[in-house]
Amino acid sequence: MESSKAAKSDRWLFLDAIRGFAAFAVVIQHIFWFADPHFETFFATVWSPGRFGVVAFFIVSGFIVPRSLEVKGDIKAFWTSRFYRLFPPYWVSLAAIALVWAAGLIWHPALTKKVLVQWVVNLTMLQGFVKMPDINPVAWTLGIEMAFYGAITLAFIQGYLRKSWAISITLLSLLLVASIVLPWVAHIRFPAGAAAVGGSIIAGLALFRHFNGEIKKVEALAITLLCLLVTVLSSLVNYSATRSTTDILQPTQLAAISSVVTGYAFFLGALVLKDAKFPQPVLWFGKVSYSLYLFHPIAGMIVPESLNPMVRVVPELGLSILFAWLGFRYIETPCMAMMKRVVSRREKAEPVAA
Repeated sequence: MESSKAAKSDRWLFLDAIRGFAAFAVVIQHIFWFADPHFETFFATVWSPGRFGVVAFFIVSGFIVPRSLEVKGDIKAFWTSRFYRLFPPYWVSLAAIALVWAAGLIWHPALTKKVLVQWVVNLTMLQGFVKMPDINPVAWTLGIEMAFYGAITLAFIQGYLRKSWAISITLLSLLLVASIVLPWVAHIRFPAGAAAVGGSIIAGLALFRHFNGEIKKVEALAITLLCLLVTVLSSLVNYSATRSTTDILQPTQLAAISSVVTGYAFFLGALVLKDAKFPQPVLWFGKVSYSLYLFHPIAGMIVPESLNPMVRVVPELGLSILFAWLGFRYIETPCMAMMKRVVSRREKAEPVAA
């Protein structure tokens, strides 16, 4: 098997390009959803840019995160890196939302003991697992990300992470039961997005194994196709052919499936073009994608609702990009530099065994 030269580089620019497009797609859905009924209808019934972006993001996570753990085989360094990468910007987003609440710019619940507990639990990113609402509305994906980190750490410890077919079939079987069999047969409905997220992660891991020269292309594509098949079947079981009248945010079968299929196709296309020269603005959006993802809801909170919906799009988009730059420049960059110092000091004190 050929091993890609790109697999040896420190940073894969095509992943930045994917992140840039994916983050921008999520922002576009959230900003334009309420701007015009035609956008809302299209996003809910035909194609959801937000769902497309989330799928692309999680394929990237499945692709890149295992490599981060395997490069040195240092679990402490891996979790230190993940902590400094994810938590400080997330906590700042919560602090910003607290300021917005305090300023009275949006409605918020009274500060009761229940609300305080909700805020404390939200600090962990795990609120979704205890059925508590997200303070930052996009934070639901972060809890899944943390669960994924825990799962790959356990798989790494057990020597299971490199067994591509074994881990794929095991996890896809669990997804098949949880998101297809139980809803269909026993009417026990797990979060419908679980198959889309879980399948994306498994597909990303399989594609990385091929990219790194560990499995054949046909194997990686077969696993990816199985992931897509489970996700499509889950969408058919959990969503309706027509738009829900009780949950306007729920997509139709067509919107759910088309978004996932295009997310997979987009990643595969970028992977084929991995050695291409991507436009600098796209790469820049990829670098600031986490801050863009975290802070764009705050832009929507502070732009006056009294403005014409289509007019609001301009300041919301502008503020989202500004907040992304500020978050990357003054939160993410210093935190990553601090992480490198912490890991370096620990490695000097306790060299990792070869």
